[in-house]
Amino acid sequence: MTDKMVTGILFIIAGLGPILVYVGLGETGILDKGHTEKFAAYTLLTWPLVFMMTRNVQRNTFIDAGLLIIVVGVTAGIVSDAINSAELGAGFDSIGEAIGTTAWSSTYLGIFITGIGYFRTNLFPKWLSGLLSVVSLIFFAFMAVLNAERYQTMRILWGLYG
Repeated sequence: MTDKMVTGILFIIAGLGPILVYVGLGETGILDKGHTEKFAAYTLLTWPLVFMMTRNVQRNTFIDAGLLIIVVGVTAGIVSDAINSAELGAGFDSIGEAIGTTAWSSTYLGIFITGIGYFRTNLFPKWLSGLLSVVSLIFFAFMAVLNAERYQTMRILWGLYG
């Protein structure tokens, strides 16, 4: 397999993997909440990996800065989801949700900055890089202003939890 093919497959896993795990395994009852979060965390680890693989094709400081923010955000987000899925009690759930809103909004900020870096290169079509930047900026803005109650509602609406 070529590097391009591996990167493409990882982009597909990164984009669809968490949704398929949450909806396909969690909502159907195949896995309990804790195991669903673990499998989703494993698929979420492809996000920094796939952005890192494209980083090596063409250097750009925006791509590097975005990748760093993505790594930090995904790491904290996985910790938040682990706290939420452990069912330790109401106090821990609020801690997990507080961490989650900051972590996931930071991840989308990193994706936005990476999208700007892609836009400044010829790695992807300009419209695709622009779409990545706009969508991730919207997600960042939405997640950044959430409080814990809205965060819980959003996760239920997306079928990610609950």
